[in-house]
Amino acid sequence: MLGKFYSRVKAGNFTFLVNILLYLVAVILALPLFFLLSPHLPVINIPLGAGIHLEHLLFSILVVGLSIYVVIRLKHLVLIMLGVGLVSIVVSSANGGYGFQGAFQDYVVTLYNLQNNPVAVPLMAEDYEPFQDAKKVADAVNLLNPEVRNFAVKVGTKHFGEFVDKENRNLIQSFSVFKEINNNWVYVSDPAGEEYFASAKETIDQQRIDGKFNGDCDDHAILMAACLKFVGSEVRLVRTTHHIYPELKVGSKDQLDMATFLIRHKLFVKESKKKSIYYHVDQNGVIWLNFDYTGRAPGGKFLQEDIVGILEF
Repeated sequence: MLGKFYSRVKAGNFTFLVNILLYLVAVILALPLFFLLSPHLPVINIPLGAGIHLEHLLFSILVVGLSIYVVIRLKHLVLIMLGVGLVSIVVSSANGGYGFQGAFQDYVVTLYNLQNNPVAVPLMAEDYEPFQDAKKVADAVNLLNPEVRNFAVKVGTKHFGEFVDKENRNLIQSFSVFKEINNNWVYVSDPAGEEYFASAKETIDQQRIDGKFNGDCDDHAILMAACLKFVGSEVRLVRTTHHIYPELKVGSKDQLDMATFLIRHKLFVKESKKKSIYYHVDQNGVIWLNFDYTGRAPGGKFLQEDIVGILEF
């Protein structure tokens, strides 16, 4: 008799744990859906304090409730999929691949970016006219200069070292270059009626005088392109009718999500607060993040959008 009672208790405990697991899965699934749809809710002007509004509270209860209902109704399928997923992650992690930490990080990044969607600026014609002064600009970048390389490596490792890991090293070092150059840039116009392209080395030499980088938009773009290339990034220069600015190649949407998370949550928290992150998508679906001198965080608003030429290195 005691054995039957013990078996029932064990069965009850097992059922209880399974239900808790299913509820947890339901909440995990509900959160992305809530953040994705909540910006489109009609506003009910009854604030509840602490930044909570009535429409968000009601919608969150609805989404979580529906998610729990669906998960419970499909619990056998959910448990099978959950088991397969856990086994896959365990095996992958044991082989040095994708593990629980990576899965958790990706989930957090997804939630964060659903709340802070970056802005894709519509682009792009498949063909542009030849980049004006392309040879002069490319020569000024000068990717064979050891002094420029040494400077780039130095500023690429100057900031954010505590956040560097194997997966995001290149991206974070590119952000370090951005911070060092943009935080110390002072705009100075070219001589009236002339177009002067300062080489990356020239701007670096000048910076040693007073600790500031001085020049106009093309001087900034040239220095940024050189430094980004020397830390292993891909970069291009975009010419509009009256402006030149650099863009960092981010790549895919997943990589953009990671970049956005790092900008907003780790590296440029104050600078990016309440600001959108702007990027272009080229005709091949590749994402390019704005690295202009006008922003204090990567992905600042485009100064001009009437693009007439693009120079890739």
